[in-house]
Amino acid sequence: MLINVQDTPQKAIRIFDRLVETFKEQDINPSPLNYYVWYQYVKGNIPALRQEMDSILHDPFGYNDRVGKRLYDTYLLEPEENTNEFDRAFRRLIDAMVKKMDAWSDKLESHTQQLDECSTQLSNPNLNSEEIQRITNTVITAASSIKEGSLNIQNEMIRNAEAVKDLRKQLQEAQTEALTDELTQIGNRKSFNHAIEELIQEAQDTPENLCLILCDIDHFKQFNDTYGHLVGDSVLRYFAKILQKEAQKFETICRYGGEEFVILLANSSLEEAIERANNVREAIQSAQLKRKNSSEPLKTITASFGVASYHGNDETAQSFIDRADKALYMAKESGRNCVIDERQLQLE
Repeated sequence: MLINVQDTPQKAIRIFDRLVETFKEQDINPSPLNYYVWYQYVKGNIPALRQEMDSILHDPFGYNDRVGKRLYDTYLLEPEENTNEFDRAFRRLIDAMVKKMDAWSDKLESHTQQLDECSTQLSNPNLNSEEIQRITNTVITAASSIKEGSLNIQNEMIRNAEAVKDLRKQLQEAQTEALTDELTQIGNRKSFNHAIEELIQEAQDTPENLCLILCDIDHFKQFNDTYGHLVGDSVLRYFAKILQKEAQKFETICRYGGEEFVILLANSSLEEAIERANNVREAIQSAQLKRKNSSEPLKTITASFGVASYHGNDETAQSFIDRADKALYMAKESGRNCVIDERQLQLE
């Protein structure tokens, strides 16, 4: 059951992470059906489901398998239009399980009727030994079938729980692939766009602690023309490693496009961001690069940097980026291989 990377909802992985912890805390059976009901509840695309689930969670009896099946039948039995591949894969898993459960329910009902009939027959005081033996055999056969069916359902539940884990793993891998730059193996532009929007939401109380560094390798086109694209690609990978080398856990590092890179710092003052940019600038300038399988040195690589902090007050991500971009442009206009921050823009 493979997931199409382009069709994967970006917030699905975050929903799954929340569900794993919630199921443990609430002692909820981790069946595929329950996962799907809760996934749709957290995703919030079905208002009626969300409203009823809110009420259920405030009820003393809370959520259980029976409630989950009812919610599934009421709100999720008919698939929505324009669903993504992840949802469709999940639904196929649920539908297969529901069919097996329905078949087991029918079989169990039939056995229950048999046992009821046997119970009625055994109440007859005039039964002979042959009739008692026949009824006993029927009871034993029904009980054996019930036990076998119960074990099969339990095993099926275990297999389906594993399928949910596999689905979640595929989802993680798909998201990682979709948000990773193939050449440098750091975040790509899409990853940056998601990160900056999320961090802006989280930074409303302390906006000044969210900073952005835009950096651009100087004269990279000339470097490519001189040494070729393969060497140029190696330089991009090397620059990405320099960015990662001293990275803190609160940083998001991405390739913005071409020879441009970004560092988002979620817990940093403007002065600390400027220091970080200067450290990267010095590291790349002092690098002694050589051609592979050759002692021939490559010319010195330098980079220019623009640094800005988030201003809050509902500032958009784009205006935040624009400020860092203008600072980067000033760095290039000032001779390159330097760091310019947003305060210097005001001195123009």
